[in-house]
Amino acid sequence: MTIPMQDFLTKYLQFHSVSLAEENEIPETAEFLRTQFTKLGATTSRILHTDRTNPAVYAVFPAQTADAPTILFYNHYDVQPAEPLALWQSDPFQLKMTDTHLYARGINDDKGELAARLAALQRLQAQGSLPCTIKFLVEGAEEQGSPNLDYLLAQYADLLAADFCLWESGGRNEQGKFQISLGVKGGVAFQLSVKTADFDLHSSLGAITENPAWRLVQALATLKNAKDEITIPHFLDVVKPLTATQKLLIQDAAFDYAAFAKNYGITRPATVPADDIKAALYNRPSMTINGLSSGYEGPGIGKTILPHTALAKLDLRLVPDQTPAETVRLVKEALTAGGYDDVMVSDFLGEPPFRTDPDDPRVQTALQLARTTYGDDDVQVELNSPGSGPMKYFYDINHAPIISCGIGNAHSAAHGPNENVVIADYLSFIDYLTQLVPQLAKTKTAN
Repeated sequence: MTIPMQDFLTKYLQFHSVSLAEENEIPETAEFLRTQFTKLGATTSRILHTDRTNPAVYAVFPAQTADAPTILFYNHYDVQPAEPLALWQSDPFQLKMTDTHLYARGINDDKGELAARLAALQRLQAQGSLPCTIKFLVEGAEEQGSPNLDYLLAQYADLLAADFCLWESGGRNEQGKFQISLGVKGGVAFQLSVKTADFDLHSSLGAITENPAWRLVQALATLKNAKDEITIPHFLDVVKPLTATQKLLIQDAAFDYAAFAKNYGITRPATVPADDIKAALYNRPSMTINGLSSGYEGPGIGKTILPHTALAKLDLRLVPDQTPAETVRLVKEALTAGGYDDVMVSDFLGEPPFRTDPDDPRVQTALQLARTTYGDDDVQVELNSPGSGPMKYFYDINHAPIISCGIGNAHSAAHGPNENVVIADYLSFIDYLTQLVPQLAKTKTAN
């Protein structure tokens, strides 16, 4: 059995392009892609460098006519670490194919997605001239949170002009429906820290010396109450009201909380009433403590110390029109107002939220074709992902609609052992994309 772009995938998946590892094959992977784009007929194929982030690969496949619309495909070539290796049933950096599945690190996130797009490109080339100009931007630091991607996009904005953008991932949801997502929540992560002494003390001195761990958890409690409500003053002031169409998308979303809770072994009730769960998932900001650290964390309870430092790692998920920078400013103001100006905020990293207009005619073209390809009952439209990503940076340079869909599924194990895609999903997405490009060309002409 062979699949489209199998030789490309076999070679591409072998690269240890783990951007989080000190030793990786980031430069080699970028050069491999540049060469492959050239072999596939790109008139431009180059590596984009900046002094702030990993190189990105850029390629252009022009349409026959100069006035044809342009589609930008965004992908990334870096992957997550493969550890724990003992849980893999095959070499994570070698393509394994069964009768039904493909396995490898990056087969879903995100190397297989790029291969499917290139397979669709090849089919369109075989049919004659391209109805749209197709551009690719494949970055190399997405698994690090795309640091400074906005800087790269601003530097090369003239190259990336486009009328439509297809995001890097997607696929079937937990109900098995082909899902098209129209955006992402924003995200901002940072650390809060407290220091009350130069070194750890004997815990007997806790009678007269403040404990930084208590100080930190008391500060955290001023930012969120026992009802799971974020209590940062003015945090919700700029939240943008939903349109009628956006409210309908949330209402029509398929999310089974009971199944979710069972699958993950959730032991506490939902933080919102049952009727509000979907609205919260897609349109409620959240604040999560990702980790807490202070004092002795080894085995046993015999080391009775009073720690001198305490640290908390937090992230907040944001919705339009909240921004990472303003959120951090409000957190600092809230801590100061509560008498916690000694709690330091550091290591800020964030991405703004973004939503594509669901009523945009190009978005409607993509949705209608999906329903034709996959079936009316097998397509789910998602207002935005509950997760985050750098979509807004792309919108800022083009003001073009962005949708996310692809070859994955709810059991693809992206970031985990035995990452996989279903071969049938890989093939059906190639079919969908081959039809979508000419349909978008017609939509552009009609509008």
